[in-house]
Amino acid sequence: MCGPNKTHFKVTLFFMYVFIASVFAQEKFYDRRYDYYDIDNLIQNVRLLKKYLDCFLEKGPCTPIGRVFRQLLPEAIATACKKCSPSQRRLARKTFNALRNHFPEGHDELIKKLDPKTKYYAAFQKAIAN
Repeated sequence: MCGPNKTHFKVTLFFMYVFIASVFAQEKFYDRRYDYYDIDNLIQNVRLLKKYLDCFLEKGPCTPIGRVFRQLLPEAIATACKKCSPSQRRLARKTFNALRNHFPEGHDELIKKLDPKTKYYAAFQKAIAN
């Protein structure tokens, strides 16, 4: 027969297990509000793409969204986009491909700024390729 203390212990243990499992099961992503940013409009508009590049390089003004992206880029590169949602990976892949295609020198400058010792960018590229 179970006593009240033993039952209370089992219930407490069960809820602690559920809580810990839920914490570990949750993937933490960057703010999801920009997951559906119209990236195709950006990469097709070379002038706008250049403005974002200048923002990322701190050579020109930033839109509010550009500031958010500029702030997150160093961590995203260093962690191989660990906290990126699938939509954010797609956005990063398309943006970096467009920068490389339209502005190869600016792309290289951005990579040097974000990863001066070239320790992280290859893993970042691999992570966003999927």
